[in-house]
Amino acid sequence: MTTTTTTATAHHGSFTARLLPPGHHSAHHDGTGRDGPDLVWDDARWLRFTARTDLHDTHCLEVLEEDRPVALATLLVTHGPGGLLFYDAPRLAGTASPMAEPDLLDEAEREQWDRLTASLPEGRTDHYPSLALATFGNHHGVAHAPGRSPEQRQSVMAALPALLQQVSTQLGCRSTALLYVGEPEAEAVDAAATRAGYHATLLGADAVHQLNADGWEQYVAGLSSRRRRGLRKEVTAYEQSGFHTVATTGPAALDDTVIALQVAHRAKYGLPGGDERVRRDFEALREENGEACVVLGAVHEDRMLGFALYLRAGDSLFLRTVGFAPEAAGCYLALTYHETTRWALENGIRRIHYGLGTYEAKFQRGCALHPRWGWFGFHGPDTATFRDVLDLQSLSIERRLERVGSPATPLPSRLFPPSSTVHGAAR
Repeated sequence: MTTTTTTATAHHGSFTARLLPPGHHSAHHDGTGRDGPDLVWDDARWLRFTARTDLHDTHCLEVLEEDRPVALATLLVTHGPGGLLFYDAPRLAGTASPMAEPDLLDEAEREQWDRLTASLPEGRTDHYPSLALATFGNHHGVAHAPGRSPEQRQSVMAALPALLQQVSTQLGCRSTALLYVGEPEAEAVDAAATRAGYHATLLGADAVHQLNADGWEQYVAGLSSRRRRGLRKEVTAYEQSGFHTVATTGPAALDDTVIALQVAHRAKYGLPGGDERVRRDFEALREENGEACVVLGAVHEDRMLGFALYLRAGDSLFLRTVGFAPEAAGCYLALTYHETTRWALENGIRRIHYGLGTYEAKFQRGCALHPRWGWFGFHGPDTATFRDVLDLQSLSIERRLERVGSPATPLPSRLFPPSSTVHGAAR
C-alpha cells in the first residue's frame, strides 16, 4: 500500500496527515513522545503488538505541522462484524456492554432503546469497512512528539476528526469513530468533531488508583475505617481460603497456566478465544512487551488458580487482563486490588490503571474515575437511528457514573445535542 496524504485545517493551525502502510510507524515514534506519565498505550512496542492482531487491519496516521511530525495515531480498520467489540464502531453503538447499560434507562427510554436497536439491520453490514482511531487498552493511542506543550497537543487532537474523516473516505470506509479521549483534550475534540458531523458518546471512565503511601502498612493506616474494614475482610478471606500471591515478571510470566486460565476467561465472557488464538496473542505480547509483563497469581497448594496480568511502564501498572478458575472465583477483589496494591507499593509503583467497567468496585477501593468519550460518524440510511441509540447509550453511562458518585462533566454537544429523540432525560 502506498501512503495516503490528506490535509485539514484545525482551529490552532494547519496540519497534514499521512496514512502509513500496515506495519510501519514513524521514525520519531520511539516511545519518547508519550502524552502523559509512563503511558503504555502509545508506546511503539504496544503499537507493534496491536499490529499483529488478525481481527483488524492496523495503520498509523502520522500528523505533521509544516512538514514536521508532531503526532502518531493508531487506526483500526474493521472489514466486517466480528472484530473486537470495543473498537468495532457499528457493533459498539447499540450493543449492551460495559459501554451501554440499558437497564439504567427509565421505562420509556428502555422501550425506545429496544425499538431502535431492533430496527438496526442484523450484522450492520452497510457500515463496513469501519475505521476507528483507538488502540487496545481503551485509549485513543495518540503519541505526541517530545516537547509539545499541552496547548499544542490539544490543537493536534482538535484537528484529528476532520483528518480522520478524510482518511476514512479515501479508504472507502462507511463509518468512522474517534474513541477513548479524556480531559483535557475532550472539549476541544468535541467542538471539532461536532462541526465535522460526528456524534459524541460517553463510553465510560478509566479507573486510576494513585498510591501516595511509602509502604503497605502506611497505606492501610491511611484508609478510612470503612475501607480498612473492607480490605481486611477481603484479604483475610483470601488467606484463610489457602491462597497466597506469587509475582512473576518478564516474558516467562506468560506461561501455559496463564494461557489456560485466559482461554477459560474468554470462553466464559464470549470473547474471541480458543487456545490457538490466546497462544498467538500472548506470543506477540511476549515478543513485543515481554519485559513489561507482571503477572500476579493467586496460588493454592502450588496451583495457580487465578491471575492478573499487568504491563509496567516506569512507576505505573496497566491492567491488561485477568483469568480465574471456578475454584478461585472469590479471589478477584483481593488479588486485583489489595494484593496488587501491596506488590505495587513494594516495587516502586505509584499508579495503577484499571481501565473501564466495574466502577463501583474500583471507586470503593480508592480509584479515581476519568471519563472517556467517543465520537461516531455514520453515513448510511440508519444514521438517525444510530444517533438516537448513541444518545441513550451515553445517557446510561452518565447515570452509571452518577450512581457511583463520580459524575462526568458533560461535553457541550451532550448538553445541547443537535438531534435526539430521548424523552424525559435530564440534560
